[in-house]
Amino acid sequence: MIDQIARDVQQQGWSFQQNVVDQLRLKDMAPLFDAEFNPAKVGKDTQRQRNEEIRGDWIKWLDPIHPPGILGPEMEFLRSLQNELNQRFYLGLQDFECHLAKYLSGSFYVKHSDRFEKDSSRSISFVFYLHQEWKESYGGELVIYNKNNEIVKTILPLPGSLIVFLSEDFPHEVKVCSEERRSLTGWMHTKILT
Repeated sequence: MIDQIARDVQQQGWSFQQNVVDQLRLKDMAPLFDAEFNPAKVGKDTQRQRNEEIRGDWIKWLDPIHPPGILGPEMEFLRSLQNELNQRFYLGLQDFECHLAKYLSGSFYVKHSDRFEKDSSRSISFVFYLHQEWKESYGGELVIYNKNNEIVKTILPLPGSLIVFLSEDFPHEVKVCSEERRSLTGWMHTKILT
């Protein structure tokens, strides 16, 4: 699967893979989303604030070195993917950060880029979808755009699926969902974060 993701990223800048996390593991991960989450904010450093007209998700940052034990296979997968992308494309990826995210019914995230204006170290974005069930009627699609503001792909957040894309090249948005949408979301960086 890592080979397929790398080939997709080379050819089109993104990759969507289904059935990366099986249903049994999704069930085992469900208690992670019972923990205390914080409202996601927009802005940088001291300018960070909650603005539900832009972003309505709730997040819990994780330590990739000491993640919850149940997420060990996903962390190892991300390290292997990072190594493969570095070997193939000389990206200089050195670290990654991630958080659990949940979008409650009615939540969304308007179109945005994962690269900060004053910090261009985010190179690869990834999202594992960790809810156990999802129907098209629930919404919550991830819509990725090219730099010309044209829709490249609309992705239904299927349980256990994974999207990986070049952070700089694809602005994206999360459409309104009618059920709780759960994910492990993060970014591979070209600098050491810790």
